Amino acid sequence: MNTIANNWRVAVVVTIMMAISGYILAGYGLKKHFIAEGEIYIESTDGTSSTDKAAMAALLFKSPRMYDAVNDNLRTVFSYAEFDEMISLEQKNGTQIIKASFDRPTSSEALKIAELYLSLTQKVLNDYDAGAQVKIVSRPVEPQYPAYPDEMLFMTVGAVLGFLMSAAGIIVIWRLDNTITSADDITAEYHVPVIGELTDLDNEIDYLGR
Repeated sequence: MNTIANNWRVAVVVTIMMAISGYILAGYGLKKHFIAEGEIYIESTDGTSSTDKAAMAALLFKSPRMYDAVNDNLRTVFSYAEFDEMISLEQKNGTQIIKASFDRPTSSEALKIAELYLSLTQKVLNDYDAGAQVKIVSRPVEPQYPAYPDEMLFMTVGAVLGFLMSAAGIIVIWRLDNTITSADDITAEYHVPVIGELTDLDNEIDYLGR
């Protein structure tokens, strides 16, 4: 208990400092990822299966032509591999949904790319004479917070790590501390009985008031 009493302030300071470090790392040390998403489905206009149209459109919307169109309009720099990962075909309530999730360093850039992408989808279908039209399921909105890193999560993890480090340090100090603080310590350390103790008069009160 003496070890804890003598070191608890250090443990609190370390915990707080680690929490602040986690917050600073998340806020300023790591690259931010803002994600703007939009969803569409493809409706056939020539009597063929909309499911087949959606699968074909998913390929067209991930095509190099679509990638070039996005880059030419925005003059941004990201690889085709990144672009390919941003477009996916999902099943929702029996309908093939094409989902575009644009991960960019700023919220405005993510939204701008997502809006441009959706505006180009019908043009791509028309260019390929696909016999289909685009229906918007959900339009992208500008993200208010980054998807990564989560500042509160990093701060919490930092605080937990700080607490664990402090607890480990206190345990090590306690295990290495061989100071004799009581008669029980003498008995445990040297295996000899204690015949008597001197009372600490500074901490005792005489019941007679003397």
